[in-house]
Amino acid sequence: MKIEELPTPCVLVDLDVLERNIQKMAEFTKSRNCGLRPHAKSHKSPFIAKKQMNAGAVGVCCQTLIEAEAMIMNGIENVLLTHNLASPGMIDRFLSLVRNGDAKILVDGQENAEMLAKAASHRGLTVGVLVEVNVGNNKAGQEAGEPAAKFASWVSREGGLKFKGLQCYEGNLQLTIPNFETRKEQAVPPLQKITSTINALKRQGLDPEIVTAGGTGTYNITAGYPGVTDIQPGSYIMMDRRYSEIESAGSDFEQAMTVLSTVVSTPTDTRAVIDLGWKAVGIEYEALGWGGMPKPLIHGVTYHTGGDEHGVLNCERPSSRPEVGDKVKFIPAHCDTTLNLHGVFYGVRGENVEVVCPVARR
Repeated sequence: MKIEELPTPCVLVDLDVLERNIQKMAEFTKSRNCGLRPHAKSHKSPFIAKKQMNAGAVGVCCQTLIEAEAMIMNGIENVLLTHNLASPGMIDRFLSLVRNGDAKILVDGQENAEMLAKAASHRGLTVGVLVEVNVGNNKAGQEAGEPAAKFASWVSREGGLKFKGLQCYEGNLQLTIPNFETRKEQAVPPLQKITSTINALKRQGLDPEIVTAGGTGTYNITAGYPGVTDIQPGSYIMMDRRYSEIESAGSDFEQAMTVLSTVVSTPTDTRAVIDLGWKAVGIEYEALGWGGMPKPLIHGVTYHTGGDEHGVLNCERPSSRPEVGDKVKFIPAHCDTTLNLHGVFYGVRGENVEVVCPVARR
């Protein structure tokens, strides 16, 4: 099948670019003597996760239980669920994964840890847990240093749980600071908090097996930092409009994902209407002032949303306006949320469709 035959709007993933990005990150982390635990929330695809594992990843991260289920049930056995669970039903589902693979999870407070420990003990299981540490993201997580270490010590003594290490993700730095040197400077306090927490753990007699941190925006800052065992970038495999503006990730990795649309109307010489609305492409970055609209890959053309199912192309001159039936490719502002809007993506090489890949457990 050719790309031009595909129904639109749809997501295209250039497999050659994807594989180069996977290999480049794998080689970089290896050069830093650092493990790679990529985040599957960017692709939600066991097909891609297997490529990452084959390139040397130590496992994958998942942000939701259903993502973790999709990975485990499709042969990706080393999964870290980077989210707290706080309901008996969800915990029970997670424990079913523990029986079928190496599924680990975060805890950051006594309430959810006790729920997990009680349920695991009842089923005769021991669950590997990482203590989430707040290194600047200011969402979930124990405060760095002694608070996190004391909590980890409590976890290590709790039946049904096995303390495995720390999650220290500096998510607040990934996309907010385009300039690399400024971002590197701003990463110093979070990295120091990692060090202080590891030192506090050692005073408690604990030696973390895993200290995971870093993302696509800080991959070459965090990887190789003393004490960090692995990093968990996600968007590097696909990239998007926002990440293209982030030094140095924007130049280190290539754009693998595009969204394909069809022109359905040309009401004026300088305006065209396409079948790409906000049901098919993530635009939430617009609310943050980051430029949330997808970028059309046509010179002299800009896009604005036309509602649920339509987009509008404004053309600088009549010669730049596409015709009815023409296909137009876009770089989405955010790869994660765009892929989440689609049931499948089309893996392509050149103009040929190689795979039609389900987006597992959106």
